[in-house]
Amino acid sequence: MENEPYRKSRKEDHEIFPCTWYAIGWTKEIRAGQKLLKKRLLGRDLVLFRDDQGKLCALHAYCPHRGADLSLGSCKDGLLQCAYHAWSFNNEGQCVDIPVHPDREIPNFAHTRSYPVLEKANLIWVYPKTYQELAKDPLPPLELYPVLENPDYMMAPYDAVWKAHLTRVVESVLDVAHLPIVHNKTIGKTSRKEINIEFEATEDTIRIHNGSAFLDYQFPNHWLLSPVDQTKRSQFINYVTFTPIDKEVTATFGVAGRNFAKLPGVSLIFSKYSSKVLKEDQFIVESQHPRPIPDALRMEAHVLADGPQVRFRNRWYSFLTGDPNSQISISPIQI
Repeated sequence: MENEPYRKSRKEDHEIFPCTWYAIGWTKEIRAGQKLLKKRLLGRDLVLFRDDQGKLCALHAYCPHRGADLSLGSCKDGLLQCAYHAWSFNNEGQCVDIPVHPDREIPNFAHTRSYPVLEKANLIWVYPKTYQELAKDPLPPLELYPVLENPDYMMAPYDAVWKAHLTRVVESVLDVAHLPIVHNKTIGKTSRKEINIEFEATEDTIRIHNGSAFLDYQFPNHWLLSPVDQTKRSQFINYVTFTPIDKEVTATFGVAGRNFAKLPGVSLIFSKYSSKVLKEDQFIVESQHPRPIPDALRMEAHVLADGPQVRFRNRWYSFLTGDPNSQISISPIQI
């Protein structure tokens, strides 16, 4: 494509990701009074705990004193206490107690960094810029598909971690043509190999019409399968969100939702089936080279059925060349 609007690629392009809310775990993983929770996002290790009000907090995972892993510590009276020298930190990352010098003023270098974190749709979401970095920028809201918080739906959770770049993982759920081939024993066993892809796109969304379902993608990390016919009594949805843990490691968190068959054991069946379908894609997506999508459209072959992926690539290239404030680097934060 001679007129393709894309500058020459740079090595660091493969280490840049959209700065947005990312899911890093399930709310059930951390309860008040339980042990601390360690997670990784965009090459940065975080420690999560609940303060004395039960509010979830996220701090840089290593103590500013001697670099000990704070997740080895404990939570006492709503404060995170380091296991090495018992320095205590509040929900804003401020050090409020140094036991060896209880009467001395706490120096500025004793404080650590905190991240915006919230709970929504049974998931823990973190924004990858610290509150210190956001001092002059407004924190964007987390907007999810409304159906995810519909109390009439039972949600069956599932998740996976792949050794693959975020862009390759996203493309896998936009690719309808692979369903009867890769998923010929599960969701694709009744699909035809010869198809005409019907889709429409805006700047940040792609909607694919796939038989009786719509596949909706919201840039950069949300995807929803929902029925075309909303008048039917029994409704099923499937939602996934994608999180870059490292440059070539991506986590997927999903829920299979339904407003029927609400017996407790049924959710386990849906969770296992969804995980099975996800597993069918894993070895293929992990095998792809180059690891991220190529630096330009002309570097891989495309056919008509690849329309949604081509649209995603154009959006990704636009992101790489756009506002640097919307980007975050994989490089770890320094404290």
